[in-house]
Amino acid sequence: MSILIINKTAYSKSPYDRWLKETDEDLIMLTSSKRKEECSNYKEAYFFENYEKNCGIEIQALELYNKHKFQKIIALSEYDLLRAARLREALNVKGQSLKSAIAFRDKIIMKEYLKAKDINVPTFSRIESAIDIYNFIKKNSYPVVIKPIDGMGSIGATVLHNDKELMNYLTNGLKPNMEIETFVEGDMYHIDGLILNEKVVHCWPSKYVNGCLAFHQEDILGSYQLDPSNPLTKKLISFTKDVLEALPTPENTSFHAEVFHTPNDELVFCEIASRTGGGLVRQAIQQGFGFDINQLVVEAQCDLEVNFPRHLVGKGPSSPSGWLLIPPKKGRLKKIPTAPSIDWVKKKEISAKLNQEFDGSTSSVDAIAGFCIVGTSEKQLNSRIQDLAVWFNKSTVWESI
Repeated sequence: MSILIINKTAYSKSPYDRWLKETDEDLIMLTSSKRKEECSNYKEAYFFENYEKNCGIEIQALELYNKHKFQKIIALSEYDLLRAARLREALNVKGQSLKSAIAFRDKIIMKEYLKAKDINVPTFSRIESAIDIYNFIKKNSYPVVIKPIDGMGSIGATVLHNDKELMNYLTNGLKPNMEIETFVEGDMYHIDGLILNEKVVHCWPSKYVNGCLAFHQEDILGSYQLDPSNPLTKKLISFTKDVLEALPTPENTSFHAEVFHTPNDELVFCEIASRTGGGLVRQAIQQGFGFDINQLVVEAQCDLEVNFPRHLVGKGPSSPSGWLLIPPKKGRLKKIPTAPSIDWVKKKEISAKLNQEFDGSTSSVDAIAGFCIVGTSEKQLNSRIQDLAVWFNKSTVWESI
């Protein structure tokens, strides 16, 4: 027997061989050609160019099943959830079903599930042509949001405020698999958690600093965990549990939900994923609560004993945490500071290099630097995020190209 792993991320982020060392199973890896040097500890490993779109990965998996008869298929990345689910269905392997994976990827189907349970969602519609957009705006007015039905990282999301912006948007035609929905005014929160054996054992909200579309204006993206005393904390947890109850949620999974809080004190659903959030969400959870959420998901999906700190169920973070991503600007990077030596900065990663050229950001998690921080309260976390962003941007020099 064996375990098939379909993996996009670097070994340092996903050391499956270490997480699964207690199994007696052979580990078979399908991953990007960029990870070729990272897979010496696996029974077999296969590497693919154009990993995100390469459909040959599924064919390779089917061929490997004839030899290895794997009983588990593990995938943590949004890019891989549907791949893994299709393979499970084709091979009758236990795990997240295709129905479940689609519900957590297709934003139309997702919101239809929730609407049927009277959960507050924006008005929405699938786009087949520009006429659908026109009719939707006539009925619901501006502003509206157009985004991919199966998008991630806010890639391809656009807010339209008037007819001029609409006509400019339509100039290059419409991409397939798009939806339109009413724009929701308010602050955005993300709620992250863990489900083990169909029970929500961890669920905690954080507030975004700026929204997920801030990268369009080259603004920072970050978030901080809420205080237990914040009146929204319990409301967001309860709202998210209702969402999970309404969807065909997997037996063992992490989740990342995004919810608006409007000026009228309403909670409005944005979207949810059956995987861990991007950016530095995972690191903030580990810093705040003391466990690696991805490791626990993999262990649970492989029927290993999961060492979840049960005393944390329903509790707030023991070390309140937040994170910050600095997006690239359009230009050549001429000066970049070294990471600051501050005791409340627990993780620092400067990924850009001097004289490197950028064309701005294409997603909400594009970054030249990232920081995970701690504090004593959400107020202090927010202040530290803002101070760190101001310091970094003042210490950075860009040259036009």
